[in-house]
Amino acid sequence: MATTTESSPAVVGGGANNARAWEWEGKVVSAVPAATADEAWALLSDFLAFHRWHPRVAACRLASGTPRAPGCVRYCEGTPTAGDGAPPPDWAHETLLEYDADRRFFRYEMNDNNMGFGLFFATFRVVPAPAAGAGCELRWEFECEPVRGTPREALVARLQAGLDGMAARVRDHVLAARTGSTTAAAVVAGPEAAAGELKLDNSIAV
Repeated sequence: MATTTESSPAVVGGGANNARAWEWEGKVVSAVPAATADEAWALLSDFLAFHRWHPRVAACRLASGTPRAPGCVRYCEGTPTAGDGAPPPDWAHETLLEYDADRRFFRYEMNDNNMGFGLFFATFRVVPAPAAGAGCELRWEFECEPVRGTPREALVARLQAGLDGMAARVRDHVLAARTGSTTAAAVVAGPEAAAGELKLDNSIAV
């Protein structure tokens, strides 16, 4: 069912790319048995907090627009590779197109970047696991033009690795919160993350 502003007051934004046939499209999924969909969404729903959960995103901040509202643009950057002559970190500006809190998803478009992407649209979802009591699933769907210098399989693997890392961080955070432990929670949401400057490992993954 298509999301519209008329059918759900929690939905803001509109369609991004209409009924175009894309050369590349796909979906990666990662299970989080330890967290309910509501628990995971509460952590992952902030469009400007990507760096707190994705293991290869070093920084994520507002570039323009109203924070977390459709039309706002975020700037994401990966951690620089160490060593003389190393390439600059990956970076991208991404525009939030649609946000639905009730259905736990948001949709965005990648704009200017240094990773070879042309048109690229993605939808991030948190859904209950198919089996009752089995937690939730994180889903990352994409539609895009072929990426220069990158096979489709490599893009899918990149997205899957990033999503698996996010699932692991959500699991650790939820379990730490339930047991009262501060160790795992500090790893993903410590003072550096709160300041928007959490430094993690290597480049971003869209």
